[in-house]
Amino acid sequence: MEQIIKVMKKNIVEILDIKLKVCLIILLTISSIGAQINAQNYEILYTKQVNNNDNIHVINQNGRSKQITDNRRKDSSPMLSPNGNYIVFASERVGWWKIWLLDIKKNKYKQLTNSSSAEYSPSWSPDGRQIVFVSSRDGHNNIYIMDADGRNINTLTDNKKSNVMPFWANDNFIYYSSKVGVTYQIMRMLPNGSKKEQITTGRGDKLMPQLTNDCKTILYYGNANGNNEIYILSLKNSTITRLTNNSLMSIRARWSSDDKKIVFERGNKKDNQNIYMMDASGENAKQLTFKNYNYAPSFVTNNIKLLEN
Repeated sequence: MEQIIKVMKKNIVEILDIKLKVCLIILLTISSIGAQINAQNYEILYTKQVNNNDNIHVINQNGRSKQITDNRRKDSSPMLSPNGNYIVFASERVGWWKIWLLDIKKNKYKQLTNSSSAEYSPSWSPDGRQIVFVSSRDGHNNIYIMDADGRNINTLTDNKKSNVMPFWANDNFIYYSSKVGVTYQIMRMLPNGSKKEQITTGRGDKLMPQLTNDCKTILYYGNANGNNEIYILSLKNSTITRLTNNSLMSIRARWSSDDKKIVFERGNKKDNQNIYMMDASGENAKQLTFKNYNYAPSFVTNNIKLLEN
């Protein structure tokens, strides 16, 4: 009888041990699946040039990509609207650079600007109702604003300086680069053109400023140390941190919607120009494209998935 009880206890222990192992496996599997579901899968819009033909593409962090536009003229500098329904971009479809809009769901294109001058660098307002852009229609590079349908165009900067690369931030200021003396410095203003304020000084150009979504840090690229590299500027204490240090130029950087990643292009602007993504700290830089000429990247906003459409 005692022997039978011992055998039974042993079997019970073995059964419980097996059940415990199965439970652990199930928990680990669920945890792994949950992590995969919750992991941010970043998608990036960019321009790819093949045989002098520039079109808009989208790529994710794993290298999966898809072509968005297919035109024999140049399409460049894509920016997705906050609601994910439209892409605003610059194009030479009808001559010199103009601002165009793509309705993604309907696959319909609309020309938004039509002056005789070059117009480029479009950026959405946070609510998606307006667009800021650069135009030389007055003889100088100045920043303009218009409704998302191309109506009600007004100038925000009106001087002989060169004002370029606007970005409409969540703090409702438009950040941009303006020629001050011999260098470009970071400026900001309200959407009506008032309260213009110079944020940076010092040597070297500071180009393409973009504020984080938490409104604490400005991302930009510049040549204060000779080569074009990527920097961040703290609005709280004005501390500047250099994020990249490479023999090739690192330029045109953009924040992700969660402020955790930065996308940028790196190369010699000749036969070697590719898209990279790195952490907000400047670490873990990953090359995403490996051939052709690739430039003007921007994150797909708010975790919208263009590759699944």
